[in-house]
Amino acid sequence: IILPYAITMAAVGSIESLLTLQLLDGIVDDGKRGSTRKEVVGQGIGNLAAGLTGGIGGCALIGQSIINAQSGGGISRLSGMSMATFLALGIVSFAPLLGQIPIVALAGVMLLVCQSTFSWSSLRLWGKIPKLDYLIILLVSYVTVAEDLAKAVLIGTITSALGFAWKQSTSISYTISTTSLNPRNGMPRLPNIKCYNLNGPLFFGSAQQFSSLFNAKEDPETIVIDFSQSRVFDHSALEAINNLADRYGNLGKRVYLRRLSSDCAKLLAKVHDGGLPPYEIIEVDPGKDPIYGIAEKSELYSDVPVAKAG
Repeated sequence: IILPYAITMAAVGSIESLLTLQLLDGIVDDGKRGSTRKEVVGQGIGNLAAGLTGGIGGCALIGQSIINAQSGGGISRLSGMSMATFLALGIVSFAPLLGQIPIVALAGVMLLVCQSTFSWSSLRLWGKIPKLDYLIILLVSYVTVAEDLAKAVLIGTITSALGFAWKQSTSISYTISTTSLNPRNGMPRLPNIKCYNLNGPLFFGSAQQFSSLFNAKEDPETIVIDFSQSRVFDHSALEAINNLADRYGNLGKRVYLRRLSSDCAKLLAKVHDGGLPPYEIIEVDPGKDPIYGIAEKSELYSDVPVAKAG
């Protein structure tokens, strides 16, 4: 019964404290950065001690922290310690007096804090940011009020990730040029070969869009796909490249792959049944080929050496 609520409180407290820390790092320009690890560990120890002594857990308060920093107290730990000390004295010594303060007066104080801490300059961005960002802001705000901050952050993160994947999946494109080719079988250099110059990331979200860029029936017998402005990210991208080469191979045509990392080149052969076919040829140029890894199963990397620059 207690565990779900404990996890939610811990998540909300950690998120708010880390957001406060990040915000204060931008306000207090002293050349130092707050330690997120110390913040979370310290908060955990404090809340554990509060629970064992009958107290209530807490976390960093954005409004109070900003007012503290803007008042000139954000450059020393003494400011935070003083605030905690006076707050404790007020609650312990002046509880009856504080109990006489009307709730509406406290609500007015909170509105004043909101007015002081809200970044009014951000309203100038209205109409200039993508519509997906509007949706995420409204969604997170609604879930925060209707449920809690932990669920709001989770939903906002998932929505943002899906939106990013969708945007990247539609950003892959190509330009057509001609290039020369040096066949491996000792044949003379081939000039004026059609070359697809890819632009944008190739991953599970853009694999289908990548396949639709090519017309195997109308293309010449030999083409080159240049990945200089692209990058292969995962297993779906490897499968998309192999499937595209198979389409050309079934028509008796050849595909040359250029500017792939050594990891990508070796994994293409591993994920294709029987290794790379003769119509799927990878050009290797250690001096110009990029260096990056693929998000793939570790067992496929067991005999793939780590690529190194130079």
